[in-house]
Amino acid sequence: MKILVALDQSQFAATVLEKALELARQQGAELTLMTVAEDFMDIGDYLDTNVVTDKLFASAKASAEQAVAKAKAAGVATNILVEQGVSPADLIISQAESGKFDMIIMGHQGKKGMSRFLIGSVAARVVAHAPCSVLVIR
Repeated sequence: MKILVALDQSQFAATVLEKALELARQQGAELTLMTVAEDFMDIGDYLDTNVVTDKLFASAKASAEQAVAKAKAAGVATNILVEQGVSPADLIISQAESGKFDMIIMGHQGKKGMSRFLIGSVAARVVAHAPCSVLVIR
C-alpha cells in the first residue's frame, strides 16, 4: 500500500504524522511525506521575493526531513517530496495521480497567518478531486 502524507509546517502536522505512522505500521505501507512551500506573492520592489521563496522552500524541506527521520526511526519505509507552488491542493492531487497512491492522509487545519482565512479549503479540495481515498485527521 502506498500512502501520500500531506504535511504543512503547523503544529497539527505532528498529529497527522503520528496517525500516518500508526496506519503504515498496521498495513505494512510505504509512506511518501509531501510538503508544499507556497510561492510568495510578488509585491514589487519592496522585497526580493526570490530570497523569501528560497527561505520558505528551505524551511519546508527542513521540516519534511525531520518528519522523515521520525518515520524511519519508527521503522516505516518513507520517501520525501518537497514541492513549490501556488496551490497545495492541486500539487497534492497531481502527485496522488502520478504516483498512483492508494490513500492520502492530511490534516483538516492549515497554518496560521493568511491561511487562517482558507482553513479547510486545501483538505476540502483534495477530498473532492483526489483519485484515491483521503483520510482527514481532526
